[in-house]
Amino acid sequence: MFLRTLVVSGFKSFAEAKIDFPNGITAVVGPNGTGKSNIVDAILWAMGEQSVKSLRSERMEDVIFNGTEQRKPMGMVEASLIFSEVTPRELEPVSAILEGLDQPTDVMITRRLYREGDSEYYFNKIPCRLKDIRGFLWNARAGARGQSVIEQGNIEQLLNASPQERREFIEGTAGIIRYKKQKAEALRKLQSTENNLLRVRDILGEVRGQLRTLNRQAKQAEEYQAFLREARELEVQLLTHDFRRFFQDQCQFEHELQESESQELSCLAEEARLVAEHQTVQLELTSASETLKDAQDRFREIEQQLSHAFTAIQIERNRLEQYEQQHAQVMEERARLNGEGQEATGSLEALRERLAQIRCEMEILSVTLEEGEGGIADLALRRRETAEKVDKGHETILALAVEKTNQENRLRSIAEGQSSMARRIERLTVEYSQSQNDQTTLQAESEALRQECSSLESQLDALRNNQDRLEVNLQSQRETREELDEKILDLQTQVAGTESELRAIQSVFREEIGYGHHGEGDEASIRVACSSIQEALAERMEVPEEVEKAIEAVLGERLQAWIVQSSQEAEKFIAQFKQHEWGKGSFIPLNIPRQGPKGPADWWNVIQHDPEVRGLAVDFVQVPDKLKPVIEALLGNTVIVKSLSGALNLMTEHSWFQGNGPLLVALGGELVSPAGIISGGSGGEAGGLLRRRREILTLEEKLNTLTVGLEEAKANRKSLLQEIEDVSRQLEEATLSIREMEFHMLTIQKEASSKEKALPDLLRRLDALQQDRLAEEEEWGQLQVEEVEVQTRLEHLNQTRAYEDEALRQLLDALNTLDQERQDMLQSLNDTRMNFQALKSQWDYEQANVERIEREEEHRKTRIRQIDGQLEHLFLQSRKSQEERLTNESLVEELDIQKEAIAGTLLELQNRHAGCMEEVKRLDGLIGKARETLSHIFKSRVPIEGRLAEVRAKFRAVEETLTMTYEISTDDLKNPPDAGRIAEGLEGSEQASEEQTGQWREQLQGIRKKLERIGPINLAAIEEHAQLEERYQFLLAQEEDLAGSIQSLQEIIQRLNQTTNKLFAETFKELQVKFSEVFSALFAGGRAELILVEDTQEGQESEGPNLEPGVEIVAQPPGKRLKNLNMLSGGEKTMTVMALLFASFLIRPSPFCVLDEVDAPLDETNVVRFGQFLRQMADRSQFIVITHNKRTMETANSLFGVTMEDPGVSKLIAVRLHELEEVS
Repeated sequence: MFLRTLVVSGFKSFAEAKIDFPNGITAVVGPNGTGKSNIVDAILWAMGEQSVKSLRSERMEDVIFNGTEQRKPMGMVEASLIFSEVTPRELEPVSAILEGLDQPTDVMITRRLYREGDSEYYFNKIPCRLKDIRGFLWNARAGARGQSVIEQGNIEQLLNASPQERREFIEGTAGIIRYKKQKAEALRKLQSTENNLLRVRDILGEVRGQLRTLNRQAKQAEEYQAFLREARELEVQLLTHDFRRFFQDQCQFEHELQESESQELSCLAEEARLVAEHQTVQLELTSASETLKDAQDRFREIEQQLSHAFTAIQIERNRLEQYEQQHAQVMEERARLNGEGQEATGSLEALRERLAQIRCEMEILSVTLEEGEGGIADLALRRRETAEKVDKGHETILALAVEKTNQENRLRSIAEGQSSMARRIERLTVEYSQSQNDQTTLQAESEALRQECSSLESQLDALRNNQDRLEVNLQSQRETREELDEKILDLQTQVAGTESELRAIQSVFREEIGYGHHGEGDEASIRVACSSIQEALAERMEVPEEVEKAIEAVLGERLQAWIVQSSQEAEKFIAQFKQHEWGKGSFIPLNIPRQGPKGPADWWNVIQHDPEVRGLAVDFVQVPDKLKPVIEALLGNTVIVKSLSGALNLMTEHSWFQGNGPLLVALGGELVSPAGIISGGSGGEAGGLLRRRREILTLEEKLNTLTVGLEEAKANRKSLLQEIEDVSRQLEEATLSIREMEFHMLTIQKEASSKEKALPDLLRRLDALQQDRLAEEEEWGQLQVEEVEVQTRLEHLNQTRAYEDEALRQLLDALNTLDQERQDMLQSLNDTRMNFQALKSQWDYEQANVERIEREEEHRKTRIRQIDGQLEHLFLQSRKSQEERLTNESLVEELDIQKEAIAGTLLELQNRHAGCMEEVKRLDGLIGKARETLSHIFKSRVPIEGRLAEVRAKFRAVEETLTMTYEISTDDLKNPPDAGRIAEGLEGSEQASEEQTGQWREQLQGIRKKLERIGPINLAAIEEHAQLEERYQFLLAQEEDLAGSIQSLQEIIQRLNQTTNKLFAETFKELQVKFSEVFSALFAGGRAELILVEDTQEGQESEGPNLEPGVEIVAQPPGKRLKNLNMLSGGEKTMTVMALLFASFLIRPSPFCVLDEVDAPLDETNVVRFGQFLRQMADRSQFIVITHNKRTMETANSLFGVTMEDPGVSKLIAVRLHELEEVS
């Protein structure tokens, strides 16, 4: 491979240039400053040089042709290198670019830069990366700056280099640079992979901890779910039992509510009549109140207006006095200012007369000065004009001679420029047309891609909005699920606690009733032996809390009496009690005839309104209808009073101790009987039964409420889980659709971005081509005009030269005469200037005094105008204040009249309002009595409704739980046997199933305690554990892959180290031999060698065992001792370094080499040797030499001259076989 052609457009001083380099040695010569080294810079820049300093610039944009006085600057720079005879092996780094194309033997690399800073690279006109170009050059051994391009600065750098830097030069010779680049890239990847491995291991540590936690939580969740399933089965069995019991209770209470409805209707009608009459009177009262309020508001408003009017009158009087005081002060100040103004006027007139006198004197001197200065200026002007004419004459004569020569040269240059421009314009026109076609095609393709991308973005936005909505919905549902889980757990805890408390109280209650004292310790034993026993009396009674002690004191042990159907059963059970030694038991047969409800006794009419009496005991007790006769018999003669002292007073007052009165019981439980027996003190065995019965009912109601809430929460959670599953599935589908569309859109965007990125480059290319073509055409026209002007100018120059010689002699005589006249006039003018300056100082002083007095007078006049305005304002304000005062006095008289009229009306309205208030009070009393009657009716119904509502609520709760929560049909359970068999069946079934029900409840309680001990449960832990386990396995695979990558990279780095060490050793050995041979040839004897040394600086330890040894150069010129390179002379150093460079070429030749003035420090003898050596290596490599030395020029096969006929524009002339050939 060799460098065939360099083509530049707009590079530094080369506006346009094309250089065809032949094989062998090519010399580039020319004067300093014409742009020879710009050829070297262009080659370096095209090869990808990024150092602005190496290109001798401050900014990269400085390499663009900046224009001259005749040529416009260019918008871009382009440089291309064309290589010939390229082998396939050299094209391996760019095989991807040339894929699908024929293997070329000629290759062109191009670099382009725009003023905006955008840079482009092309390989055979195909866009590529800088990395591709460098890879191609390195592979062809043309990329090392110190070998392909050698400047004088490179030699100095190698001379002053450290041993380690010289080692880098040998590595470049050995071709190790690309391996080091690969090693650096592998080290970067190794560092990145190790960082990634650290991050993966950190994440693995976190995931392991989370996995252990979730594993434990998942096991707990599975155990929790197993317990929940077992609890559900027990709950279903218990709910079925409760359902049958509540259904029977509901049927008993529904009939009891119908009796009180007729009484309620009549009371409601009377109440409605009274309310209607009350509303009519209330309307009249409201109207009267509003009228009275309006009158009172108007009266207060008038009083307030009177107060404001009196206050305004007093304010205006005070304001008038202030106006009079201000008027006197202002008049006094105005008189003072008028006096000061008269004094100032006199002083001002005197000063102005003095100024006028000084002005006259100054004008006389000024005229004299102007005349003198005018004369001198006239003389100076005449002399300057004459001197300028003399200088101009000299310059004109010289310029005429120079211009004639220049014009003749310019005619030749114009002819050459026209020929060059014609070729450039034709090339620019062809390139512009091709670029326009490319632009049209690119715009159409880019627009189609943009439209498709816009459509996809709209679809993607819709999908993303749907995804966001689903994610928000899913997050909300998951939060709701967590809240429901917490609520369910809380409700389960409350239900368990309430059930436990209820069972404890029920157990105590049953034991106090007698279940624990008769038989084997529980009610089941009695129910089994005495199957027809229903319940104890206390189990069927409901008593208000405040009278519980009183009722318990009256009934005593009778609260524990068992309810049976007949006296025969009671007799049978007593016999069984004796047989089993269960102790004593009381029984209440229901079939015994008892006296029905009777009216109140005579003594009740006497005491019912006594403040100590609370009421008949029987009125406070609520029992089923079949037990009402029993309660009437037990409590019909009992009255509840507030206290024991009140009971004793009633007994004494009415003489009831003779046995003709009622039994009195106090709220505290004290008894006073008509027989004169008074009992009291602490409670006995039956104490607290009614209180425990009330607590059981309260807890049962609470338990029912909690159970309903729990089942509702469970149903809501089940529904929510289904919704979460649906939303999750929709979210996965939406995410998959988004990924597919994003991938598709990314492909389109990438293609559109590529075309859009190419479009600005193409537009800049079009703009640059258009500007260059217009500039060339404009310059073409200028050259044509200029050619005509130059020919005309040459004819005129010969005629002008003779005339200018005669005129110059006459001007020199006139110049001497003018110098003498100017000296006389300067002396007279200086005297006059001194007198004028004295008068000017005096005039300035007096003028300052006049200006000061005028300023003071202006201030006084301004103040007097302000005072006049202030006086006028005070007059207007005073008159306005008097008008306001008179207006307020009139308003006071008018308001007094209105106040007296409203006072009379106000009194009449107050009387009317009082009458309406009396009527409203009367109707309120009647309505209160009617509502009190209605309240008594409601109170009689409330216990029945409460029991019915309670039973219905429990029944509905159990039914809803069975049907909704457990999905069990209750139709069969609602069809029991006929009513006649209900009671018998119920008694038998309750006794038979109570033991089993207790076992179920104990099992359920045990399961709930286990659930409580488990604690808070994360039900989602099972699913989260599976997901985290999958992620953990993925991270383990990632860790294994990264570890494998690190091992692979370490092996690659090791192989690269082995390869570079081997290449360096082989190259160093070969270079050692060649360096000694070339040194002996250049110095005609002597010897030189390369030595490996440890590169350590003074006072600094070695950086480590991996530091590679440096290279030191030792040389021994003929007739001298072996010396270090630093001990040689300047020429010997240069020749030694050249010997090293030539030796590297001999063992690893570069396709071409550019030598930029490297022969400058050599004497003639060494230059001859240098040239001889170049000829010996010319058959191995191509040399381009920038030089000023004639001996080097003689060595070259071809010669290029660089000139600058147009200022700022470099031009090349090729010399080959003594024939001139112009190249553009």
